[in-house]
Amino acid sequence: MTEILYKYRSLDNFKNFVDIILKNRLFASKYKDLNDPMEGQYYYQSGELNREIRNKLLEEKGELRLCSLSKVRDNQLMWSHYTNGQRGVAIGLRIDNNQYTVKPIQYNGLVSIRNQDFNDQTATEILSHKLVVWNYEEEVRAFVRDRHFIDITIEEIITGVAMSNADFGFVKELIEKINPNIRIIKADTFMNN
Repeated sequence: MTEILYKYRSLDNFKNFVDIILKNRLFASKYKDLNDPMEGQYYYQSGELNREIRNKLLEEKGELRLCSLSKVRDNQLMWSHYTNGQRGVAIGLRIDNNQYTVKPIQYNGLVSIRNQDFNDQTATEILSHKLVVWNYEEEVRAFVRDRHFIDITIEEIITGVAMSNADFGFVKELIEKINPNIRIIKADTFMNN
């Protein structure tokens, strides 16, 4: 099992949040549906990478699905960007890394590929590099093929600093009924406002 990783979520699509808690799973997206326009891009020398390999890479990237998580639970930017202005949650979870490929992102820019580098892990490698501007996310990715969801074990739900008391009460009651073993933590107990 991995260390505890965090999925930051708005509660705007409450049905999706309930699905995560009820079924212990996260949706795995295609790379083209992620918010970084450089996602899946890579460098190659002109004439270094033949068309057959470029097509194979495109196909392999298209078959991969991934779930973006973070190593940190207290990043103000993440809370602001992904939880509807800190009104949502960060779900603390673990993933079985025997069942999925789990890789931390390397923030060293786009990867360079040559014909001789190509193997069955190349698409995963390309999708494990990002520009340094994203490094505040401390991202870890879980990769899967032929499935739309990644099974998880939920350890804790952290509620945002700006979550209303009514929403907090509702989320707390829901979690206690579905899985009372999940810790419920208010972010304001560890965030420095």
